[in-house]
Amino acid sequence: MILKVIPVGPLSMNCSVIIDEDTGQSVVIDPGADLEVILKALEGTTPKYILATHGHIDHVGQVKGLKERLGVPFLVHKEDLFLLNDPIWKGFDLYVGADLPCPEPDDFLEEGMELSFGKIRLKVLHTPGHTPGHCCFYSEEKLLIAGDLLFRGSVGRWDLPGGSLEDLKKSLRRVVLELPEDVRVITGHGEETTIGREKRFNPLLREILGH
Repeated sequence: MILKVIPVGPLSMNCSVIIDEDTGQSVVIDPGADLEVILKALEGTTPKYILATHGHIDHVGQVKGLKERLGVPFLVHKEDLFLLNDPIWKGFDLYVGADLPCPEPDDFLEEGMELSFGKIRLKVLHTPGHTPGHCCFYSEEKLLIAGDLLFRGSVGRWDLPGGSLEDLKKSLRRVVLELPEDVRVITGHGEETTIGREKRFNPLLREILGH
């Protein structure tokens, strides 16, 4: 597995490109901005999916451009459909470098779904709270693409449309208690971390877990 984490746009959202070394097949997760930079990271690969952890504009802002250039399916959870072209983003799209409207998904992410490309399998974990349809992607190679669920030293916000503190708490408990501590966590913004580090040192997470 080759993983490229690309901070894009003024909010430095982490777009992930995952490549199977044997076949050259790839996926793009959260292409929020900087289309040409993302395309450069995909050169020499065969893209199979465009995936979004959730429907916020800084995570889906360049789905349109990627679909036009690559012609591959776009997947997001159905409960985040209302966010893709929500009027709340009017004007904000220019700031974050988004190309709207975001296309309709070709298929929907669901809890337990497995997405395969080459020998790599990504398991979909439905982790609502930041948004109703927020999903994480987990690989048995001990990698979690966490979107805006969990950050290094913090957790996702729940005060935007569709957010829920109770759902966020349940999703965080699930992820940190079910996954091994040495799982590498690629966050939606900022530095990567591990499950173990956040269990020990993340004050918000420790409060949620009751420690």
